[in-house]
Amino acid sequence: MRLTKYFVSTIVLILLSLQSYAQGLYWESTMKTENGKEINSTVSYRKNMFKQSFEKQAIIYRFDQEKIYALDNEKKEYTEMTFDELEAANKYAIQQMEQMKKQMKDLPPEQRKMMEKMMGNMGEEKEEKIEVVKTSEKKSISGFPCTKYIIKENGKETGIVWTTTKVPEYSVMEKDMKKFNKRFMNQMPKMKKISDAMNKIEGFPIQTIFDKVTMTVTKVEKKDIPLSEFVVPKDYKKATKQEIPEK
Repeated sequence: MRLTKYFVSTIVLILLSLQSYAQGLYWESTMKTENGKEINSTVSYRKNMFKQSFEKQAIIYRFDQEKIYALDNEKKEYTEMTFDELEAANKYAIQQMEQMKKQMKDLPPEQRKMMEKMMGNMGEEKEEKIEVVKTSEKKSISGFPCTKYIIKENGKETGIVWTTTKVPEYSVMEKDMKKFNKRFMNQMPKMKKISDAMNKIEGFPIQTIFDKVTMTVTKVEKKDIPLSEFVVPKDYKKATKQEIPEK
């Protein structure tokens, strides 16, 4: 499933929006990429359950089961991953990254620079400071009065979040994501810093802009969402997933 390139924007949206809870919430979003492509998605949320649906794929987060399901709606297939398996995958990826960093030290300067660029500068050892700045700027987006927040990394603006406090039955709920963050974000220092920064943002995210990708929520409504929405359809077959290599 080709959802990897949108991972960061999606995680940011989840980190923010799961702090909002109202029996059940449903919202629709449009994501615009750097090349002008538009990707529409919907999100359904009820306590301990979160589902993001695209045209051909969907991802279901079942915090009550500690599982993540990835659905391929074209092939009618799905894969599932437990939180334990995701944790192991993260650890393996970090180990691989550390090995690459060690190997890069022996490369010629030009090759090392090229590799660091390909890795998104993840090969560099540097202290990163991520901060959130609430501004006085306000405007209406998708019919909601919004306040602008600026995300800065080492003093440089890297993202913008417009939030509203006017989502129906809005209230703060952090239990689900606190558990998720504690388990997974602590493995990745930068993602933990992003998560900690996002916790300082008040309100429901109507628009987020990160890395030239803009995601705008176009519709939000309180909704009693049935449990069946968070269950893999019976006619979907379980697909083989790639195993994490043993140490």
